[in-house]
Amino acid sequence: MDENKLKSIIGEAIKPILDQLNNPETGLVAINGRLEGVEGRLEDPDTGLKRINDRLDTNTAAIVGLESTIKGYADSYQANDTNIRKAEKRLETLEEKARVDVPLKLQFTPPSDL
Repeated sequence: MDENKLKSIIGEAIKPILDQLNNPETGLVAINGRLEGVEGRLEDPDTGLKRINDRLDTNTAAIVGLESTIKGYADSYQANDTNIRKAEKRLETLEEKARVDVPLKLQFTPPSDL
């Protein structure tokens, strides 16, 4: 097979591919146009990626602050619960020694596990 015949066969084989790539509606030009539009939206100062990242940074800082506050409340709760249990034990011991009959509505209830 000579070189010209081979070029002709290859040319015929890739012609549909080239036609598709050169089509102004669906080809590379159209794809590039759509990508430029997306790129423009991503670079928009009001709604682009930088704005989104800035908002995420702000929200992340707020969440970290909330987590810190909640952890502080949890630590306080544990310390208070421990102290209340100690006071309860001391009071019950005194009540037993003094033989005080505590009304049901004033008795401590066991803590519930959350």
